[in-house]
Amino acid sequence: MGFTDVVGQELPIKLLQNAIDNERISHAYLFTGKEGVGKEFVAFQFAKAINCKELELDACDECISCRKFNNGNHPDIIKISPDGSSIKIDQIRNLQQQISYKPYESEWKIYIIEEAEKMNLQAANSLLRTLEEPPSYAIIILLAPKEELLLPTITSRCQIVKFRSLTVDEITDKLISEFKLKTQEARKRAVLADGSLDKAITLSKDESFLLRRSQILDKIKDLLNLDLVEVFELVKEILDYKDEINNILKDIEMFYRDLILYKGSKNTDLIVNFDYEEDIIELSKEYTFTELQSVIEYVEEISNLIKNTNVKLQLALEVMLLKIKEKRV
Repeated sequence: MGFTDVVGQELPIKLLQNAIDNERISHAYLFTGKEGVGKEFVAFQFAKAINCKELELDACDECISCRKFNNGNHPDIIKISPDGSSIKIDQIRNLQQQISYKPYESEWKIYIIEEAEKMNLQAANSLLRTLEEPPSYAIIILLAPKEELLLPTITSRCQIVKFRSLTVDEITDKLISEFKLKTQEARKRAVLADGSLDKAITLSKDESFLLRRSQILDKIKDLLNLDLVEVFELVKEILDYKDEINNILKDIEMFYRDLILYKGSKNTDLIVNFDYEEDIIELSKEYTFTELQSVIEYVEEISNLIKNTNVKLQLALEVMLLKIKEKRV
């Protein structure tokens, strides 16, 4: 696979290939964009291309350098991921110790920091010292949804490369070609993916995600009419999929975003959950704009709380659903 396999990110790829071609590679990059739009793949492809022994502007996947990376044992391309809920200072100190040594067998030593927004303050401040005076052979690539989630002192030292959300048509075409789906089925997954090709592919590979979504949204659309016991039963159903809690909360958030978008525009073309169109039209009458905005912000708040703290999941979900039901958010 190469840069040509990436969907919809021609501008970032052109920028990176120009940097290689003109020998003006930066020592620090920040790739921004929502999850699943290709920034991680492009980061690793960029790292492979820089060290490739055969091709100049892409990775050949055949030379010793490419093969070592593909087998997970390239000594000069290193990935750093969150340890639990954060990237800790010990991980950055380890980077600093390793980066002080020249590449083992390549011209460049490249570090790719996934979910860089999860660096704790000590880790971020420690990394800053390396970004201020990086070794001549080092490249650090940070991946994050938005540059605003990182310290300004870090972003100011990076070349920012922005990855856009993919269009429904782009994702639909990819799903049809890769999974041989019918146009209607491909489009449904593309719409639900909300600009993320990775999410669309997941939906296409495993039907259980769509079944889980329907099971939860069938209850969410009737939340105002559920009694206390039924709300707690819904929480138990969600906990059956606790490994997918981030996606579930995103589905709930998107459902209420549909409500506020339809309420403001009366345009059904804006509805993402189009298979719930009639429910969304009716339910939008039950909320004010302020209430819907508060619901969306509260779901986002709970989602971040669950991602970044050790909050008790069951209690957090119970409080969230009860507040939405009683319009007390």
